[in-house]
Amino acid sequence: MRTERPAGWPLPVELGAEFVHGRSEELFRIVDDAGLLAVRLPSTHLTLQGSRLRYLPDAWKRFDDLTRRMRTSGHDRSVAEFLHAQRSLSRLDRKLFSSFVEGYDAAPVVRASEQSLSTAGQEPETPDERAQFRIVSGYDGVIRWLRSRLESGRCEVRTSAAVSQVRWRRGRVDVTTAGGEGHRARRAIFTVSAGVLQAPPGARGAISFDPDPAPVRRALTGIAMGDVVRIVLRFREDFWSDKLPDGPLTGFFHSFSAPLPTWWSAAPVEAPMLTAWAGGPRATHLLASSPQSRLDAAFASLGSLFGIARRRARRLLVAAHFHDWSRDPFFRGAYSYQVVGGATAPSRLARPIEDTLFFAGEATIAEISGTVPAAVVSGRRAARKALSGADRRS
Repeated sequence: MRTERPAGWPLPVELGAEFVHGRSEELFRIVDDAGLLAVRLPSTHLTLQGSRLRYLPDAWKRFDDLTRRMRTSGHDRSVAEFLHAQRSLSRLDRKLFSSFVEGYDAAPVVRASEQSLSTAGQEPETPDERAQFRIVSGYDGVIRWLRSRLESGRCEVRTSAAVSQVRWRRGRVDVTTAGGEGHRARRAIFTVSAGVLQAPPGARGAISFDPDPAPVRRALTGIAMGDVVRIVLRFREDFWSDKLPDGPLTGFFHSFSAPLPTWWSAAPVEAPMLTAWAGGPRATHLLASSPQSRLDAAFASLGSLFGIARRRARRLLVAAHFHDWSRDPFFRGAYSYQVVGGATAPSRLARPIEDTLFFAGEATIAEISGTVPAAVVSGRRAARKALSGADRRS
């Protein structure tokens, strides 16, 4: 999460997690207990078809219908190979599916595992499971509440104390930070991203394990970190509102061929803010360019969607915010996906190592949609396992 509150902005700026995907029981319990306000977002999508924006009915149902055709066993394929085999698939649904995989999952279709995305044999999603929500006061309210629940006499939070080395044997862990601090425990839970676990030795933010846990390394071969570009823009006016067709309130806009193909507004809140989004290969390409080039790509995408001239868009722009998660040494990517052959990698990464090393985080749990609910559930799961081991020894 990275929630910022720039002066003069009508809403917090979310540069990390923003949405609650589905009515997650675990996350909504926190939202309710913390007294946070979560609003349901409009579920309508507009796509650029020819030169006009048109409503795309049942966007997520169309996606789910295809994931139900995917294999769950046997020889794994890439999503690209799966799509190639769908001869009767319409051009629109093909573009929609690819865009959702590369945007929502940040996974290149040529690398993403078919089996990891398959929902074959599962119950159809309910409207609540398809719904998306936003915490109006900022997603960091979840973190503040969780931290407020810590008992100061039993635990301590240390910031700016990045772990650089872990030496361990069964029943003992010695941790050293980059600043030279040492800590010892019988068990340790690691919640860093898969990108940090995969970082080369000696790189900033990397953690070296001695001895290196072979099961963890094997599991990590099935996991990759995806690239994402998100640019949050504030304008002097909501120039796009008069470009929308008559119909229900729209939250999401798609121009599949644009550099930044997915956009969303602050709806249902009325605010002159738009978020531009690209994932997968397009994001990788944009991340290699300059900040000005990324902004130019955003203006070009706005032009394709709403017909606004680049010069006018520049004149109306008040400010833009961006964070490069892929170059952030403590994340090294936006979030994870499973490569071909890696469908079981998250569950393997979650297995404790000799009742001493425990791993949690969104990369360790594949069955939950959304990085924050996955982080919460996997963290609590790892804590229960670590504590149950401690109980057996006491």
